Amino acid sequence: ELPGTIGETVEAIKAAGGQALAVKLDLASDDDIGEVVEQAITAFGGIDILVNNAVIVGPRRKFVGGDASFMDLAYQVNVRGPIVLAQRCSEHMAARGGGVIINISSGAARHREPPKQPATAAELDAMDPSYGVTKAALDRFGNAYAGELMGHNIAVMSVSPGLVITERIQQAAIRPNVDFSRAEPPEVIAKAVSYLAREGMKHTGQVLLARELVAQNNL
Repeated sequence: ELPGTIGETVEAIKAAGGQALAVKLDLASDDDIGEVVEQAITAFGGIDILVNNAVIVGPRRKFVGGDASFMDLAYQVNVRGPIVLAQRCSEHMAARGGGVIINISSGAARHREPPKQPATAAELDAMDPSYGVTKAALDRFGNAYAGELMGHNIAVMSVSPGLVITERIQQAAIRPNVDFSRAEPPEVIAKAVSYLAREGMKHTGQVLLARELVAQNNL
């Protein structure tokens, strides 16, 4: 529903003097993951940086009387897929002498204060809690394996972007009461990720806020 395609993005990158390859990937498919890794290696000669940014999120499903089918899918796409992709890429990174794995997290991953009253109608109409649950798991993954990956000169960390003003957010807000005054432009997240791609080992095993990272390093 939004303008543009991955093919057009590739052309824009090439027009700016860069190189790019557009590949459709289903993170719930191990075969797709293996294929995209091999295509990237063939096209560019190797893999130095992985940014796990894809996610599935949907409207809240009821818990009482519900089932775990959407949680299963969210776990596959938001946790297992990025971990398998990182595992495949890390093999090549280790052979090349190192690399950086950056997981895009979310404020929804933070542990909330216990509720003092039942959820409001607005809260029950928000996005499904599986988003925050799986993002928290992805943060824990990076922290858990940072030591092992450090032995291969591979850094792994999470960066939390906060609310980002994108076309999707502007055209189809997650919920009607979103406060855009606290939102960040995409450039802030791009600067944070670019910095971590260069200085990853300084921050390995951590969960970082994009806004603070940019401010602290004058990016």
